[in-house]
Amino acid sequence: MQSPVTEKNFVKVFILYLLWQVKTPLDFITVNDIVLQDGYVNYFDFAECFRELVADGHVIKQTDGDGRETYMITKKGINVAENLSDDIFSTIRDRSRKSALRLISFKERGAKLEYECEDIPDSCGGGYNVTCAVLETGKVVCSVTVRVDTKSRADVIKKYFYENPEAIYKGSLAVLSGDLNFLL
Repeated sequence: MQSPVTEKNFVKVFILYLLWQVKTPLDFITVNDIVLQDGYVNYFDFAECFRELVADGHVIKQTDGDGRETYMITKKGINVAENLSDDIFSTIRDRSRKSALRLISFKERGAKLEYECEDIPDSCGGGYNVTCAVLETGKVVCSVTVRVDTKSRADVIKKYFYENPEAIYKGSLAVLSGDLNFLL
């Protein structure tokens, strides 16, 4: 996980950039999730800056037909995002945009990720069993378990699984179905 950036202007531009890229109304919890998920911003800075963006008219709160409150970037917010998003490192922009779009796609499909790291006793050979699973509407669509020798290797697997679950799913399916061209 990255060290969070606490500079208010960065946080505000970061929030606006993600809302601009998503282009859809989101509830507060989803906005919170897309902003915090890569660890560039902490919750307290997000909450303060988001509240200010709403108060300043960069983000508007609306109520949908079901009475659900959602938030959407305004033209004023888009203008700021377009003009200042280059101040955010391109690697941060790209990674966060991909993460945000993936999270929203997962939520729309009812998908979630699960990770488990089981310590194997030395009497059984030691190491760790690492399980990464993708579930959609409560059903497992992909589950991969591997045994690794160190906790640090398990942590690396966790990091890459959460960053690229689609690649894990597609890669596993390709290998298991004999489509090795996917890996090349």
